[in-house]
Formats: sequence, C-alpha cells, structure tokens
Amino acid sequence: MFSILILTLSVMGAMQFGISYWRSLIAGMAAQPLSDRFAEFAGLEKSSISAGDFTKLLSLHRLTPDLKRQPSSLTALRIYYTAASVLTKLPALNRWAQDEMRNCARYVAVLVDQRLSHNLDTAAGMRSC
Repeated sequence: MFSILILTLSVMGAMQFGISYWRSLIAGMAAQPLSDRFAEFAGLEKSSISAGDFTKLLSLHRLTPDLKRQPSSLTALRIYYTAASVLTKLPALNRWAQDEMRNCARYVAVLVDQRLSHNLDTAAGMRSC
C-alpha cells in the first residue's frame, strides 16, 4: 500500500514538472521578437497579438511549409489553448487563462515567423546559385 502511494506521488510530481517545463518552453518561445516581415505577412501588429488571433495564426502555420522537415504538430498546444479558454469562464482564473492563451498565440506567431524567414532565406539562396 505504501509503495503505491509513493509511486502515485512520484508520477504526479513528474507530471507537474513536465507540464511546468513545457509551459516554460512555450513562454520562452513566445517572448522572442517578431520580424517586420511577419507583421506584413500576417496582417497583424506584431506588438498586439492577442489570444483571439490563435486560430488565424494556426491557419498561417498550416499554409507556411516547413522546409527543415521538423515535426510541426501543434495538437498539444491546441488542447492547452482549448483548456485555457474553458478556464476563462472562471472569474478567479480568467486573467491567468487569458495570459496563457496569449502565450499560445505568440508561440504560433514565432513559429510562423521562423518558417517564413527560413523559407525566404532558402529561396534567396536558390536564386543566387
């Protein structure tokens, strides 16, 4: 019985650490600056990306091919965004959930910006050869 309790607490601690680490990766990526090219491409002010821009940015992410062949599934991020949007209905968590949703949108914006920059650099390199 005691060993099951220790195992349960260990698994819960590892899950909490994993989620915190994943959230810090999202926040770190979301804090990166966006280029002027991205603002022009997306039709958004790079300083005013809001939580509501998430679906538009996901559409741009799908339209921007990844020439580096890295995995680009954002399923976990979409689930997290949806969970945060549900939590906005609770008054005590509204502000925190809005911040998390904004971080998700900024994360996708940075991914689109990086893809766009890489693809334009690759195209310029192909033209110069």
